[in-house]
Amino acid sequence: MKLSKSTELALHGLYQLAVSRPRQLLVSEMAGAQNVSTSYLAKVFQKLARRGLVNSTRGKRGGFTLARGPDEISVADVIRAVEADEPLFDCLADVRKCKARPGCLLRARFKQAEQSMLGTLAETSIGDLLASSNGERDAWLV
Repeated sequence: MKLSKSTELALHGLYQLAVSRPRQLLVSEMAGAQNVSTSYLAKVFQKLARRGLVNSTRGKRGGFTLARGPDEISVADVIRAVEADEPLFDCLADVRKCKARPGCLLRARFKQAEQSMLGTLAETSIGDLLASSNGERDAWLV
């Protein structure tokens, strides 16, 4: 199973915002620290803003801040924001005209596994990541 690069960049960016609180950060600052293009990271942060995980301020003194405390933003929240609620398992039953669809054990197990994974990740917050870095400002950016 693999989550997108965007999810990883979002998690690192939120960590940067948590470390820098209450100061706003520009996307260009975060992109530089992550060695990624500013435009790519800006698209990721637009998704986070739409889901209420970050606040965005436009203009010369603009930037991003966390919309909630680091302890109130879970890794599962970030995955849901970035991955756009796409299921981990995308069954091709409609395309293949599969007759097992209504009671398919495979679909049921993947749905159960996804719910279990997100449940586990809902228990880990950006604040937990911050606490695990032992105060090292750039610890999680490597």
